[in-house]
Amino acid sequence: MMSGNQSEFVSLWEPAELTSTILSASGRQVVSHWISAMAFLDENQHPALLAMDKQSEPSFSQLVHAVSSEFVPAAVLNELLRKGVVEQLDSGYLLLRRSTYVHDVPSLEISPEVRRKTHSPGRSAGRRHNDGT
Repeated sequence: MMSGNQSEFVSLWEPAELTSTILSASGRQVVSHWISAMAFLDENQHPALLAMDKQSEPSFSQLVHAVSSEFVPAAVLNELLRKGVVEQLDSGYLLLRRSTYVHDVPSLEISPEVRRKTHSPGRSAGRRHNDGT
């Protein structure tokens, strides 16, 4: 799965807002790379399971070093495990939890002007029509 050309990226996923809030800069960079670099995605373009050992590919160490050779894989892994971002499986692989990333759908980003034009009179823009008043 590791290729010589690691510059291939996809924009299907982005870190969830909470993930971006609770992680350090190095943790955020590693998660962002995991969800966007083709070398670390499976055949369905979902984040691949990563091996804990360096003999299997792709490995967590390879991911961390692809982001920065200055990052210590054990330190980054400790943070991701402690914050509940990854799960260590009995098989020796790491799973990036699905709650860590969301679909990157730029078409859902609506400008305030569009929201005002599509807003129904008599309803609060931030509330569902069946919310109590």
